[in-house]
Amino acid sequence: MSDLKEIVEKIKDNDLENALKLCNNYNDKNNQHIISNFKGAIYLIKGDLELSEKNLLKSIEIKPNFEDPIKNLYSLFLKKKLYNKVLFYAKKLVELNKTNNEYNYQLAYAHGLNNNLNETLEYYNKYISLDGKNKKQAYNNIGCLYLQRNNPKAAKKFFLKGINFGEDKIIINNLLKSYILLRDIENSDIYLEKAENIDKDFLEFKYNKAKYLILKNEIQNAIKILDDNINSSQFLITLLILYSNIGKKEDFDNLLTRTKERIMNEPEFLNYYGLKLLYEGNFEDGWKYYEYRNSKITDFFRDIKEWTGEEINKKTIVVFNEQGIGDSIQFSKYIIPLTKIAQNVTFAVQSNIQNIFNKDIQNLSIETISDCKNKKFDFKIALGSLIKFFFKEKFDENENLLQTNQINDSKWKNKITKNKLNIGLVWSGSFNGANEPYRSIPLKSLKKLFSLDVNFYCLQNEIWDRDLADFKSLNMVDYGKYKLNEITSIIKNLDLVITSDTSLLHLSATLNKETWGMLSLHPDWRWGEFNKISPYKSLKIFKQKNFNDWSNVEDEIFEELKNKIIKNS
Repeated sequence: MSDLKEIVEKIKDNDLENALKLCNNYNDKNNQHIISNFKGAIYLIKGDLELSEKNLLKSIEIKPNFEDPIKNLYSLFLKKKLYNKVLFYAKKLVELNKTNNEYNYQLAYAHGLNNNLNETLEYYNKYISLDGKNKKQAYNNIGCLYLQRNNPKAAKKFFLKGINFGEDKIIINNLLKSYILLRDIENSDIYLEKAENIDKDFLEFKYNKAKYLILKNEIQNAIKILDDNINSSQFLITLLILYSNIGKKEDFDNLLTRTKERIMNEPEFLNYYGLKLLYEGNFEDGWKYYEYRNSKITDFFRDIKEWTGEEINKKTIVVFNEQGIGDSIQFSKYIIPLTKIAQNVTFAVQSNIQNIFNKDIQNLSIETISDCKNKKFDFKIALGSLIKFFFKEKFDENENLLQTNQINDSKWKNKITKNKLNIGLVWSGSFNGANEPYRSIPLKSLKKLFSLDVNFYCLQNEIWDRDLADFKSLNMVDYGKYKLNEITSIIKNLDLVITSDTSLLHLSATLNKETWGMLSLHPDWRWGEFNKISPYKSLKIFKQKNFNDWSNVEDEIFEELKNKIIKNS
């Protein structure tokens, strides 16, 4: 046993070559599982991951329940970024030793890497409830997971819990990032100062400051910080996107030319680049890069083969919506041609929108994602990935999957008065929707419209803090509290819907209601060349002429609405 202790000391002293020699000269066959683990650990430190894996697997082959090589394999696959294997060995550790609370932490972390939100929360909460020694890091990791899922409101709560166990630059900057995403200027100011006082040279602080300046519309100051740090990919990607958003095409093209070789290895940029190509009409390359979108990691059917266009006339396929409600509404029509070539198609959607889709289409069933999780299908495909197969398909005006409830239709027909034009209004969407904050409009930027003699109905369910005072001062009927199936019937009984680029634009236009869409200077990809191929017949677009300036949109709609009132009188 003294030889084993000597090997351990050599490893601790980082005398790896001599530790390896001792391992190779060790002859006691009863301890070969320990020696193989030592060798695996040594090669792991040296960075030879293949030899490390070979020896660690040999160790657990000799003694399957030996914890140390399993812990080392967990670390090894973290380095290899093989997160499914990280999860496998994290589960084994918990199975082998249920009394070691640190294994709950490792299992939670592994579930997070695999985007399993519920399981991640389960094991972090278990770790915290058992008084884990690193609660702050657990709360921080949960917050980061919510940030990855574009939910800064939930993320903020966990970062604040983590701060109770001590402030450091990482958790302070994560909290700052959350407040910036929430457009909370007051708290952003507080935590910007805190983060700067802790470490003004911390790269994440510099990035957060640039995003803060963009939020404050101090664009040139933001550009300087981003440009000073473009050796970091996140700064470079943000600068490229900012140039595009503010219409600086020449600066965008020059920067992309200089950095293309490096940036084309970054999934976040490839996603953005795909959207840009789709907007411009380069569909062949655009669909390829669109597969790098963030929502693609949310795969509800991991063990089912993805459909790539093969013959499926005798096969079943599940189409799942991994993006927002607007996407499910706009792109659901592409399921119709799929039903004509597959034996059976299941459209798996979130439970809150299931009842807006027609369930009487041949070969098609509409089900919730949760109800489908344990069912067997031959193939799967995300709704966003389905588009590329059928985007040139021609549809009749009323050919889509939406339906309304006739009882609700009649109810709202009797409820909405006809003394004036009845207009639904949507000026902002989700905090974290595509192209935010530029696609949403401050309510005060539409104030001229409220001088006209019409009935306005608010259709959105969230009022941003910046709009609360203006919203309360207006004589606008609030219908935003109703569920989507009620909203569809409300829209059917209005004369017009005026909306920013949100899911309600797609809902109204798909229902063939006259819809006026208010778009930013550089809107989402679907309003480029794709819109020429697959336009909404009932939609009229009003687009910004200058970055972050809605005055021309307000003026154009005001004049158009005045004329409509005259025609209606």
